[in-house]
Amino acid sequence: MLNALKWTAGAMLLAMACTGNKTATQGEAAAEDSAVAEVPVSDTLVFETIDFVDSMSYKIKVVDYSGDEEPYPYTIETVTDYCNLSTLEAVAGKPEAVEFVNQWLTLDAAAEMVEAPVTAEKVAKKYAELKKQGITDVRSAFKDMSGKRLAEEDIMPELGFASANEYEANVFVNWQAPNVLTLWDGGYEYFAGGAHGMPWGIGRTFDLKNLRVLTLDDIVAKEGRKAVLKMIVAQLQEEYGDTDMLNAPDDIDFPGADPSLMKEGVSFDYGAYEIGPYALGMPGVIIPYEKMKPYLTPEVKELLEME
Repeated sequence: MLNALKWTAGAMLLAMACTGNKTATQGEAAAEDSAVAEVPVSDTLVFETIDFVDSMSYKIKVVDYSGDEEPYPYTIETVTDYCNLSTLEAVAGKPEAVEFVNQWLTLDAAAEMVEAPVTAEKVAKKYAELKKQGITDVRSAFKDMSGKRLAEEDIMPELGFASANEYEANVFVNWQAPNVLTLWDGGYEYFAGGAHGMPWGIGRTFDLKNLRVLTLDDIVAKEGRKAVLKMIVAQLQEEYGDTDMLNAPDDIDFPGADPSLMKEGVSFDYGAYEIGPYALGMPGVIIPYEKMKPYLTPEVKELLEME
């Protein structure tokens, strides 16, 4: 849709598909400042789900490329982009954990990335920059996203058929314990004219004791990498090998995304195309803790209260 404009990949669809008011009022900002200190304290976080649904209509040129005639004939059609967002907001729990997670969720809703390793200090710094723009929580982040309408004929997208963009993103709790919170952050995006859309998703584990997001280095001890990868490949072959689509064992490495902690074990999730064709989907495996225990870092064992 906006091929005439330059956007980062992460923010592009959000900015294209979503509309709303630009800033929170001073009263809303003040209420947000005091909210963290007022939430009830509990061993685990309590969340509310925040949904945002929007659409945007705009005109495109549907070009008939089938003939030899140039310039190719075209018709002007109206298509509608769709944006469906769902995320969380912590409303109860230990105040420092609530603040850290809510700031991260706000940055995620605003398509603002924090470079790994993700710590409370880094998140707070990035959040402070966002707050200057009037974005204080996930609601104001959603409202800030504004669609760009293409009204001029000379910048209308040219497509071979009437097609619009779609964007869905959602965050939900996969698992949590007193010291650990694992969120699933995923969705689906489709660029107009593409052969198919692209699903995406990643499990993110928050260390609520040390206020950080865990990486592969934090979870799997370096000396245990080869053994763990061998277990991952074996389980992938067991669960997906009969599809004849899985890459050869020697071509499979750890996922590009960090592993996450689940109730049953450590989850390793691959993206679309990462270890096979699109039809394979987003394969993943969970290695049980009884198998993973010898290869976990001491810090993770402590978080999980393993003996």
